[in-house]
Amino acid sequence: MTFLKALIFLFPTLLMAHSNQDLQAAYQQKNADYQPRTRHLENAKAKFTNHLILANSPYLLQHAHNPVNWYGFNDEAFKLAKQQNKLIFLSIGYATCHWCHVMEEESFEDLAVAKVLNKNFIAIKVDREVLPDVDSHFMGIAQLLTGSGGWPLNVVLTPAGDGFFAGTYFPKNTLITNLKHLQNIWQYKQNLITKTVASVKVALLEKTASATKLPQNLQSLAVQNLRQTFDEFDGGFGDAPKFPHEAQLLMLIDEQMRRPSDDKLSVITTTLDSMASGGIYDVVGGGFHRYATDNAWLFPHFEKMLYNQAQLALVYSKAYQLTRKPLYRRIAKQTLDYVIREMQNGGFYSATDADSDGEEGLFFIWDIQELKAVLGADFVEFQRYFELSSATEFERHFVIHFKNINNIQAPDFIKIDALLAKLYQVRQSREKPLLDNKILLSWNALLLKAFVVASKIDSKYLKVAQNLADFLLDNFYQQSLQRVQIEGQTSQQAIFEDYAYFVDGLIDLYDATGHQKYLITVQKLTDEAIHNFWDKKNFGFKISNNKRLNNNKEIYDGAIFNANGVAYGALNKLSARTQDKKYQQLAQQLLLSFSTKIHKKPSAYASIVKNYSNKQQGILANTVYVYDGRIKIQSNHNQIILNIQKGWHINANKVLQKSLIATQLISDNIKTINYPPAKHINLGFSQDKLAVYDEEITLNFSLKDKRFTLAELTLQACSDKVCLPPQQITLLLN
Repeated sequence: MTFLKALIFLFPTLLMAHSNQDLQAAYQQKNADYQPRTRHLENAKAKFTNHLILANSPYLLQHAHNPVNWYGFNDEAFKLAKQQNKLIFLSIGYATCHWCHVMEEESFEDLAVAKVLNKNFIAIKVDREVLPDVDSHFMGIAQLLTGSGGWPLNVVLTPAGDGFFAGTYFPKNTLITNLKHLQNIWQYKQNLITKTVASVKVALLEKTASATKLPQNLQSLAVQNLRQTFDEFDGGFGDAPKFPHEAQLLMLIDEQMRRPSDDKLSVITTTLDSMASGGIYDVVGGGFHRYATDNAWLFPHFEKMLYNQAQLALVYSKAYQLTRKPLYRRIAKQTLDYVIREMQNGGFYSATDADSDGEEGLFFIWDIQELKAVLGADFVEFQRYFELSSATEFERHFVIHFKNINNIQAPDFIKIDALLAKLYQVRQSREKPLLDNKILLSWNALLLKAFVVASKIDSKYLKVAQNLADFLLDNFYQQSLQRVQIEGQTSQQAIFEDYAYFVDGLIDLYDATGHQKYLITVQKLTDEAIHNFWDKKNFGFKISNNKRLNNNKEIYDGAIFNANGVAYGALNKLSARTQDKKYQQLAQQLLLSFSTKIHKKPSAYASIVKNYSNKQQGILANTVYVYDGRIKIQSNHNQIILNIQKGWHINANKVLQKSLIATQLISDNIKTINYPPAKHINLGFSQDKLAVYDEEITLNFSLKDKRFTLAELTLQACSDKVCLPPQQITLLLN
């Protein structure tokens, strides 16, 4: 590594002035296979090179040879803006964003646009996936100013970094007009900008609200609220564009497990069946596209994001536990197998693009003649199971989807998979969409959790989860937790979401494996997160500690599970596993700090609502801790294993004193159950011998059928001095 590269890698926000010579040197040091992304070439070399050549983010490097003199989001850029008293043009996007590509080619590659920006502005590019805290801050400003947001996000700031104008995609001529107009205001009517900045700052201030007592049935209320937007014909919530809303689906599944009803089940299955039928789901290669542009999920926006794969694999795994529907197991496995096959390199890459060969979706769509050529006589069989979208946005090319996925039986999938294998092989020879090779800790941590949960439907994923956890610990957690790895180089201080998702995934992995090292790491990471991000005054966790941002605390579930909602559940779980009450106290403070928002519209905060339900009514899981962690209960296949802390006992299935509560497992789906023999011992609080279980015991049972099964386990814990009140625990048996 050269001295210059080492400096950039170690100190990404180091205050230093980079000369054109530095930039050219960085360009020359690129690998032989480096392809400058620009139409401005001379002798196969880029005519322009800007400060983004010093970055390693794929998105920033896409703009490194624009004629716009881009900077990264760092001290150098902000210092120049102040020195030259120039407005800042801040543009945020990500490597696989279709409209970001459009704006780059139309505007940022354009010499007229570059002339305006270079003369009157300091231009800053941000990869929202590397700096989601920066994106969140300026997205908040955009929504305040315009009522909406999206990517590319373009915000104009004062030299001090305060936003006062925002928008998403601007056509070239509109962009030039806006830039000239804003520069004119800055030069001659600066007081107008100052007033707008002041208003934005006031609106962005976090408003404290008094705590609200949340009802016990909060999750039921949230589900009722959510159902008002349910699409009864095609599933999902609201109108197009349709997003998966994974947090809400998991909340629905949890509520259906607790309080089954036909109407809730219909919401779940209609939505999951429609998504699995194709369009948003890639029936040929597995995995999900980011969202659908229509109500019926047929026309996707073709990006594939790692976080969607993680969250939807989790949803379908939990839905399989609930329904035992083989389709959901298939979709969960195909999604995870897709990322293992095509996105793994130690950790897992971030995304693949919507575009290839300059056109959106070209890699994924088919015309009828090509299908007939590939399948030959099997095209008739193909038509039995699949149809092509009746309308098309792709000029005689179509999206493949199932005719009726619920009419397909298990033997049919053997034929179907043979057909799809032929299509997959041909598709692999096409020019592939761009692969964003960032390995992001937070998204990999979401995938870690998905692998652990999916190991309940296929045990092979537990080893994958362990390998991933060990890779992340080895590569992202040395002296401090890092966020991004690109081509083997890890950088960028982790923000709160990295901690929250990683802690949550590691707790699940600890429960599944029993390996103490994961729990030790969880406690260490949690304590670091509390030190770095906890708001001691108003409670809750801040997004990050970037001094240029307001760092408000978020609770809303958007495209990705909210980090505070995840942390609330993780703090409660950690308290149960370590007997450290401070974690439970912090969880309660976190909940109270957001309680007024949650109470107003609980369905918008599904992650924390589900975890609140877990706290109030007991978590529905295969691993449960009771009596402040003194007893660990695991259900696995046809066994329940209880690990009882030394010095403690539970009463046996048949007690010798009427005042004590016997251990008993009850479910309408249990056919037989065998309790182990009791030990008869004396304890200090009783002169008579007691019938007890201690250390590790196993309850063996058999079920009447394979449907989703909950059981009630009643037990009472006693030490030498006291018997604690009995507890009734709900266990997930399948």
